[in-house]
Amino acid sequence: MRAHRAIAEHCNILHRDISAGNFLFWRMMDGTVKGMLIDFDHAIDCENLDAMPQNKHIGTLNFMSVNNLEGNSNRRTELDDWEALIYVLVWLGTFGLNGMPKHDNDTDEHRRIAGARINYWVDSTTLKDIAKYKRGNLDNSSSFKSILNEFDSSVDRINVLAGLLSMMRDALIDNAGCSEDGRGAHMKPFNHGNCESSASKATPGSFPLLSKFALAIQWRGAMNTPMVDPFKVRADMAPTISKELLAILENIAEYCRELLNKAETESNEPSTTN
Repeated sequence: MRAHRAIAEHCNILHRDISAGNFLFWRMMDGTVKGMLIDFDHAIDCENLDAMPQNKHIGTLNFMSVNNLEGNSNRRTELDDWEALIYVLVWLGTFGLNGMPKHDNDTDEHRRIAGARINYWVDSTTLKDIAKYKRGNLDNSSSFKSILNEFDSSVDRINVLAGLLSMMRDALIDNAGCSEDGRGAHMKPFNHGNCESSASKATPGSFPLLSKFALAIQWRGAMNTPMVDPFKVRADMAPTISKELLAILENIAEYCRELLNKAETESNEPSTTN
């Protein structure tokens, strides 16, 4: 993801297919692990995004961003790829490193997916249905935590992955630098001053006929209120949010290195017997 950020910042290239199969890892002679981002088949020049058909669905189904699933008119940015990374890490936390069905007849794997809360990411009727579920999964920390709670607690340090994902979700979806319209994942009504209308507080039974008619007009107006998409609002902050997300990854990576070094040191210490 360091490479992803650099390529976007310096080369104006958007990868657009962040998936579990597009990361390679190699252990160096000194024991450190290096990562490589591959498969730029769907990459596009960020300065030429207007030439890209917005209704074209790009990416790997399990990990496609809400924008790509819906084929909406929102501007595509780095944040689509960071969103895809969250889905990759949730998928790995739920099913493990080898938890990817490779064949249609892989019934055991499909059975595992069917029993998971995120099965709707691959098993919904339409792409827009998947997008709807993903909006719901990301919209607030409580709904997102319900997914993280399905991680296998027997895996050593799985809580570190869950903590990382919580921080990434907060930075992407509820970023403190965004306006209220830019937070959350569900579409929300646009209104001046974010004040509740009187129509939302009233019940028809408590009004005379004329007032009911006026109230109906208000409700009809509320039905026609323009909707704001937080994903669209956040696009303007893509470089800033991406830097925050990368910093989170780097901090967690350093923490993990310390954990591994500590575990290695402890395993090399001579054992004592009483």
